[in-house]
Amino acid sequence: MVLAVQRLKDTPNDILMDAIRNRGSNDYQARIPEATKAGIQTTMNELLNHRTLYNEFVDALVNRIGLVKFKEFSWTNPLSEFKQGMLQYGDTIEEVAVGLIKAKTYDPNREALEREIFGTHRPEVQANFHKVNRQDYYPVTVNESLLQRAFLQDGGLVGFISQLMGAPATSDQWDEFLATCQLFAEYEAKGGFFKIKVPDVSDLNSSEADAKFALRMLRATADTIVFPSRKYNAAGLPMAARRDELVIFTTPDFKAAMDVEALAGAFNMDSATAHGRIITIPEERFGIDGAQAIMTTKDFFVIADQKFETASQYNPVALQNNYFLHHWQVISASRFVPAVLFTTKGGTEFIEISTPVTSVSEITILDREGLVPDSVVRGELYALDAEAVTTPADGVNDGVRWSVTGNTSTRTYISQTGVLHVGGDEGATSLVVTATSTWLDPDGLMRDGEQDSITLTVSGTAVPTWPETAAVSGITIAGGTLVPPFAVGTYTYTVEIEGGVVTADDVTVTGPDSDNVEITVSEDGDTVTIESASSTGDPVYTVNVVEPTP
Repeated sequence: MVLAVQRLKDTPNDILMDAIRNRGSNDYQARIPEATKAGIQTTMNELLNHRTLYNEFVDALVNRIGLVKFKEFSWTNPLSEFKQGMLQYGDTIEEVAVGLIKAKTYDPNREALEREIFGTHRPEVQANFHKVNRQDYYPVTVNESLLQRAFLQDGGLVGFISQLMGAPATSDQWDEFLATCQLFAEYEAKGGFFKIKVPDVSDLNSSEADAKFALRMLRATADTIVFPSRKYNAAGLPMAARRDELVIFTTPDFKAAMDVEALAGAFNMDSATAHGRIITIPEERFGIDGAQAIMTTKDFFVIADQKFETASQYNPVALQNNYFLHHWQVISASRFVPAVLFTTKGGTEFIEISTPVTSVSEITILDREGLVPDSVVRGELYALDAEAVTTPADGVNDGVRWSVTGNTSTRTYISQTGVLHVGGDEGATSLVVTATSTWLDPDGLMRDGEQDSITLTVSGTAVPTWPETAAVSGITIAGGTLVPPFAVGTYTYTVEIEGGVVTADDVTVTGPDSDNVEITVSEDGDTVTIESASSTGDPVYTVNVVEPTP
């Protein structure tokens, strides 16, 4: 195409007409001569003699040239940078946001993980649907007599089109701007903004201290909303804003009262960069009483064109062509991005919902097979579960701290994921496992809260350790009196026997090394010593025999 659309004002009529001819139909090119060779008058006469080709010429003039001129003009909309292009398919934009996921502690010893592997773990997800909500059209008429006059002046066609499209272009630009600004008021009406109270800096009587306070709040907010928080967005999701995406919409009076360099400091940007991120809106277009400024991101607006085109109809009675410029759009706002309103009115009261622990659920225990055991066996692992019960439900402090008491072996312990390790040398006959909730008191100290406990019976043969330090077990005196289970580090025991005297025949030993032990009874029969002959270095066990207490 010969015509350079970027220089419409400098294009002569004949060049413009030939540009349209070069893009015209075969019939048009065959019947309509080139204006640069035959002359504009000859070309115009041929157009008037062929009404169909004349309509094709006017359509090209308006649709191809006028629409280009219209688009060039529409870029002056100060909010056009937030448009997201064309909506190619459908009439809805879906916007999805996902919240955070609660971490869980990894424990390689926890084997009862069916619920983790095959269970359902739903993250917090919300979706917004933005539908086409602007469907405007702008009618304009191309009068044949006015068009003929445009042929009489060199460059008159470009001037005619500029005037013709000026009205709908300005109208559409202004309507789009107003509809975009209206989003602020609608967003606030639905309680979307997080509000921070600042002095009325735009007031001519405001002081330097007022401006410094407002600037301090701007800087603090800019440094705060870069971290995930549920406070600053209407959806209540833990969302954050990138520093390079922050935008301030403000009134001209507020911007005039604040130093541009100081505003740039709120973003840690130089003034040149910050100038592009500070956009002024007429105060009356905010539609929010007391509004001073709005801090958000470039993704606050959800704006996309669905249709931007012209349709035409020739009116044979009036000898004129009617054109209809259609502009259909999605004009909406996101509920997911942080959006803070600085206002002279009251600020937002953010209420932290307390979820106190009211109890701890009943403790459950599973063995390696996923079954509930009757007792815990020495040398085995068990998975225990319990959860702090909060009010209201689904509170954030539902974790518990685990502990075990009553054990004699240092190898018996419970991890903080609830895995109970029963030591092979555990000498206790029962263990008490406790799940305890915790909370921070007003002084910031961690305190124990509600708790639940379970008593577990210990069973099974002792598992020898290496090197062996307690191989002897199962000492029975006088045909039935069993010496209490050995505690680690304790090798002296006392038993009550009628008469207070025993012989070597009254002592039996079972358990590891029971076939190779040395049993020695003192001369007066009140002391028995047992020593393993097969394991050098094993301790010597001493049993004192006494009369029963009356």
